[in-house]
Amino acid sequence: MLGAALPALAALAAACRGSSAPPARTPTPTPPTAATPLPATPTATATATPTPSPTPPATATPTPTPTAARLEPVGFPLDPATPLGIVRGAVGARAIAWGEGPTALAYSRDDQPSADPVAANRCGWNARVHVEYEGQPAADWYIPAGTPIRATMDGTAELRVVTVANPFDVYGVSREPYLGNPDRANAPVVPFPGPGGGQGVSVRVANDAFVTDYAHLELAATAALVPPDAFIDGFAPGPALVAAFQPLRDFRTATIVARWLVRAGDVIGMSGDTGYSEAPHLHYTIRRAGESGLLCPTREPGFAGGGWLFAAPP
Repeated sequence: MLGAALPALAALAAACRGSSAPPARTPTPTPPTAATPLPATPTATATATPTPSPTPPATATPTPTPTAARLEPVGFPLDPATPLGIVRGAVGARAIAWGEGPTALAYSRDDQPSADPVAANRCGWNARVHVEYEGQPAADWYIPAGTPIRATMDGTAELRVVTVANPFDVYGVSREPYLGNPDRANAPVVPFPGPGGGQGVSVRVANDAFVTDYAHLELAATAALVPPDAFIDGFAPGPALVAAFQPLRDFRTATIVARWLVRAGDVIGMSGDTGYSEAPHLHYTIRRAGESGLLCPTREPGFAGGGWLFAAPP
């Protein structure tokens, strides 16, 4: 669908190392690979022989074709066959039964677009609840902490940190009213007396066409996946990095601690429970580069241009 953009990705790579540009504000209270070098062709070793044999004609080594840059965010940011956690129990006494829900694929295809708000949010908030609470669409999936998260497109990844803490725990606020379809009477949009931590730990992948965000990750496990030379000066993986971001901070504040190039399908993080997170889950958003409005990842009614999870690669 889009024109080739390998030069644009190369330009992004040049900007990756050592930059410490101030982080973009995240609107949430809860927002090419260079061509593979030719394989070395072995040098033939001459063998002395009384009667030299004719030398066979040389066979040209085929030139590998570089993978075309994938700039559109299609498919799932986690294994679509992952069984999700599902909310069980009556309002006031709800809990998540981990691994007992439908797969991420089945849930996003069948339930999140549902007109039944309980079914539509039983394994994570759908886009309509995100609009209600955050003003813009997104998709959530309840998954255990430590679930691998994958990039849905090529681009430059940034590891961004607001906090590793969870305000529900810090302030002693019950999570139960926010599980699944929120209990509106007991689930205000701003339930905390201080900073809410926003997306907590997230990875942003951006290219010339789109920007995707993967939020509420676990910092130590995610930092361990980052190439060592990708960390910005002053930051490094380890306990000190986690300790530095223990305090809660305003959701509009995010610090970029690493920047590196990724391809669609690369594991870029591990899910967690950081920031404004009612349960361990992945929060996923898509927007066009240069625009602030988010796109709907699912095929929920009322959103133009949705269905990115189910689109075929260009």
